[in-house]
Amino acid sequence: MRREASVRNTVLIDFDGVIRHWSSTELDNYAASLGLESNPLFPCAFSERHLLPAITGRISHEEWCDNVCFDLSKDYGQNVAEELVKKWYSLEAEIDYDFLTKIRSQPSFGQLVLVTNATSRLNNDLHSVGLEGEFDKVINSSEIGIAKPALNYFHIALKKLGVSKDNCVFIDDTPKNVEAARSLGIESLLHSNIQETLQFIEEKCA
Repeated sequence: MRREASVRNTVLIDFDGVIRHWSSTELDNYAASLGLESNPLFPCAFSERHLLPAITGRISHEEWCDNVCFDLSKDYGQNVAEELVKKWYSLEAEIDYDFLTKIRSQPSFGQLVLVTNATSRLNNDLHSVGLEGEFDKVINSSEIGIAKPALNYFHIALKKLGVSKDNCVFIDDTPKNVEAARSLGIESLLHSNIQETLQFIEEKCA
């Protein structure tokens, strides 16, 4: 008896670098206005020792900012550190709403799930840009206590969604995350441009 192929109708999609896009220019220019030759905030904030606790829920987004401020103050002084972190906290990103609309317009589209390494501020961020109801489900690393590319992140996500690896596709802009998902047998794409990603969804979810 011939076994029918599984239908892939769940799109697991990353947030930053795929849907939400940040520019470093504004903060770099602000750092220069404070007399700094380069912007030290990003190397500090996104170092593993600061980032990992924030995206696995061990500390809040605000605690992350406070920790970064404390470290920066050691080398650049309290005032400069506070100004940099305040500016960082207030930065606004660009959201690709048109991309999301095009994904949902795919004929065989089922559900769209946001799977992201994010801090405790994610829900507020989604609300502030009008995306709070855009995704059918949200899997936030800081809420489940583990971040991509850990394999258990994907196991937990699939269990929460009630879908199997054969019923979904995964899209991310970080190679390690894509490699991890592929190692579990999840059809995955390293996002580089919208056209390629839409074609991938169309072909794999047909």
